[in-house]
Amino acid sequence: MKKRKIRHERPTLTELLSKLADIPADLTSGMSLEMRGRNELLLCGCREIICYSPERITLMQCGYRVLIDGRRLTMSSYSDSRINICGEIDRIEYFGGDSVEKREE
Repeated sequence: MKKRKIRHERPTLTELLSKLADIPADLTSGMSLEMRGRNELLLCGCREIICYSPERITLMQCGYRVLIDGRRLTMSSYSDSRINICGEIDRIEYFGGDSVEKREE
C-alpha cells in the first residue's frame, strides 16, 4: 500500500509574524472586536456597511461578513474604519473569509 503525502497549507507572512510576536493574527490584519458589556460593541477594520436596521447590522470586516442581531441597535460613531454599535446585542456571527459574497441577508 502506497503512503500518501499530506499537503499542508503554508502559513502567511502575517500569521508567522503574529506567532513569533505572540500577537493574534486578526489584530495584525487591522481586525478587532471589543464588547463592553452586552450593550456596546467596538469593531475595527470595517470596510463596508451592508445592512443597517434596529434589529440587524451586517458589515464587511477584513474579508469577513459580520452579522450583529439585537434590539434598538444604533451606530453611535463611524470613522476611520471603526464602528461603535450600541443597543441590546443578542448575537454576533462571522461568515466566510476573502471569498465571501457581499449580499444582504
